[in-house]
Amino acid sequence: MINFMIPHYMAALRLVHQELSLAQANLHGKQDEAVESFHKDRIIQNMRFVLIKADEYGLETVRDRVERITMAARPPQILSWSEIQRQMLALLEAFEDDTKFLYLYAYPKEKGKVLVRCAADWAATLKAFPTAKADIESAVDCYALGQYTACAYHLMRVLEHGLRAMATHVRRAFDKQNWGNIIEEMESSIEAERNSLPRGVAKDERLTFLSAAAKEFFYFKDGWRNHTAHNRVTYDETMARGLIEHVRDFMNHLSTKLSEAP
Repeated sequence: MINFMIPHYMAALRLVHQELSLAQANLHGKQDEAVESFHKDRIIQNMRFVLIKADEYGLETVRDRVERITMAARPPQILSWSEIQRQMLALLEAFEDDTKFLYLYAYPKEKGKVLVRCAADWAATLKAFPTAKADIESAVDCYALGQYTACAYHLMRVLEHGLRAMATHVRRAFDKQNWGNIIEEMESSIEAERNSLPRGVAKDERLTFLSAAAKEFFYFKDGWRNHTAHNRVTYDETMARGLIEHVRDFMNHLSTKLSEAP
């Protein structure tokens, strides 16, 4: 999951360099003069943004230094341009110290786009099956990280939310049965409805939706779920990307008529 944004980090650094440049520009002839209150207000505001980014990225040394600067800029403290320069140089060193052991993963550009679009691409599923959110995000993140088999595993967990909802919809309970058994039970219920429901458009639409969904679950079971559950296959990028699109489209379609029990 994306938890570090280079532009935000660079924006924090730019504010520090901005304050350092202003301090250096005002050093000539008045390095020991107290700065005006509006300068101190600006510094406090800028340090507030830097502090937010320090907390987001776990930059503890930066946080400590920012707190010192903020305290020094608050009334009735007297702050000189030379002191601002010293503090900003120390803050830049704190950035260097904290990032020395900050290990990051750079998502490939196109995979990063898939991750950023996750909420929009899966919007219908997320609305109908909110408890599937963690596995949806993990599946897409694993794909972006190059962990393709893990991606497939999470996608099978996403499908189980739909399988459970459909079982409930045809008055079956999906608990500890394997996929094959619950799919057979659902097909039995669908067949019973075919023989008992009155003829009409509503019956045709319902049975068409349920029958197609049951067949799709069977396809997922034989095509992916069994192989994933029993370590029979290692997925590559093409397989994982295709599976994401297939599961997403199916779950979004399923969400037009089914959802989690309230």
